[in-house]
Amino acid sequence: MKSKLSYCSTLLPFVLLFAFVACNKADHTDPAVEESVDTSTTNTTLLTSTTTSCLYAPNYGDSILYKKPTQSGDFFVAPLNNSGIDGTWLSWPDGLSMNRTTGVLNLSQSETGVRYNVAFVKKGTTDTCVSQLIIGGMTYLDNIYVISNNDTLAQPVFDANPFKNTICDASNDSDYPDSAASGDSKCAFDNAAPGSKANDQKLRVRTKSGIINLKKSLTDGLFGPVLRNGDFKQIPIQYRLNDASNNAMQSITVKVMYYDKVSSIPAALIQEVTSKRQSFFNYLIINYKPRPPLLIIAGFAN
Repeated sequence: MKSKLSYCSTLLPFVLLFAFVACNKADHTDPAVEESVDTSTTNTTLLTSTTTSCLYAPNYGDSILYKKPTQSGDFFVAPLNNSGIDGTWLSWPDGLSMNRTTGVLNLSQSETGVRYNVAFVKKGTTDTCVSQLIIGGMTYLDNIYVISNNDTLAQPVFDANPFKNTICDASNDSDYPDSAASGDSKCAFDNAAPGSKANDQKLRVRTKSGIINLKKSLTDGLFGPVLRNGDFKQIPIQYRLNDASNNAMQSITVKVMYYDKVSSIPAALIQEVTSKRQSFFNYLIINYKPRPPLLIIAGFAN
């Protein structure tokens, strides 16, 4: 079982109110989960306990949770602690679907492959007990790819860990759906129905490895025949992993942008990419909205 980071922060009432409003606006919460979650459903998982250094720090049984396949409905995970204690549950950054009253998570409606803070504020106090929680899955690192430097491949990253080895097989440019490729028993990427695949929009995602060939994407017409600075597309990629998620269907949307050279990229975008990468490599919460990951293609360095 993995260790779980937790801490307790005492805030002035008006600061707590501000933080609550900010987090409440940022979080993606399914309306049904927000109002009521039936924790007796067979899709709700209660996990074994872990210890924390903060009495009310949210405890979901492990530091990494995985979406699981269900026969019907969504997959929920309930916290192990704070049952019967009045208070408010919080999470940040954006992407975790949480019931604010019970702390129950709907992993089917949450962004996977992301590191979150989850918190509990006991009613009548201003103490915010916080834990870190990873929702297992795949993402891509925000990055600027310079084609002239042969920096052309976006590699998937798993479980919010930039150094974790992939469970997927290596593959090459024969591994696309238009070559009848469809993944294998370890991993299957871009496995949506024909017409809904990322490859149908010319984003060249390899089906076994999940690697995106950005140079080939440009050549094949991702942004059409005429390239313009600032062109972008947001494209969903469905996938399955034969890991602790038990091949549950998952999805990630990536944002791909084009500039003719690095010096044409706005400074704010460069700062955003730099900051998110620094946080990711230091296992920190990403202050910017972590999704969609931003893949910037630059033709030349200067």
